[in-house]
Amino acid sequence: MLNILSFIFVFLFSSCLDSKNFSFDVSRNLIYLDKNFDPTFNIFGYNNINNEIFLKIKGPTQSVILQKKKKIFNIWTWKRSGKFTFPSLFHFYTNKLSQTSEFKIKKQMFDEIKVFGKDNDNLKRDLIENKMKSQLFLIKNDSFEDIDKNIKGFFKIPVNIPFNANPGKYLISLETLNGNEIVKKEKIIFIKKPGINSFIYKFAHQLSLLYGLFCAIIAISLGLAAGYFFRRI
Repeated sequence: MLNILSFIFVFLFSSCLDSKNFSFDVSRNLIYLDKNFDPTFNIFGYNNINNEIFLKIKGPTQSVILQKKKKIFNIWTWKRSGKFTFPSLFHFYTNKLSQTSEFKIKKQMFDEIKVFGKDNDNLKRDLIENKMKSQLFLIKNDSFEDIDKNIKGFFKIPVNIPFNANPGKYLISLETLNGNEIVKKEKIIFIKKPGINSFIYKFAHQLSLLYGLFCAIIAISLGLAAGYFFRRI
């Protein structure tokens, strides 16, 4: 409640409030993805332009290596065939219910997936479908809520970050079209995973070579230990 009152106070007494004012703020800049913390937060905004608004939350870039089977000297192996990158999380919220808007959003999701190598539209479609099932890609139309029906222009958007989201820096942008001009505001929030999960994620992504060697050593050690154990039995 304090966040809502503070937000309204700032805008009502701002000298720059006019017909072109368009802004937003977040209730928290740091979100912890842990069962002991609530990952839900609110986005508070003001818009005095009576048209469609898009709020976009974009997570850190994630990459996937594409491989295909190949037979070399009568032995099947994997060969790298390409790579594609995409936002690890991509959430869209709109203030209206519109099929045209949903088409534009899905096209933007499609365009944000970059394929290096042989382009494959089916891979992009499958990725979007799988990400939507896990709530990492999301479209919520007509999701803006009035803070107070007696105070026009102010709204809030409840946002829930799924626990399977990647930690890192997230970009939140609010966009609308005012005539021929695109009005856009941006803010940054940070997602963190406390404990061993955060350590493993950083180790795997920031020191990928050492992480691979470490996993190989562990696998070989466990294999040798298992072989010794069964020989003893």
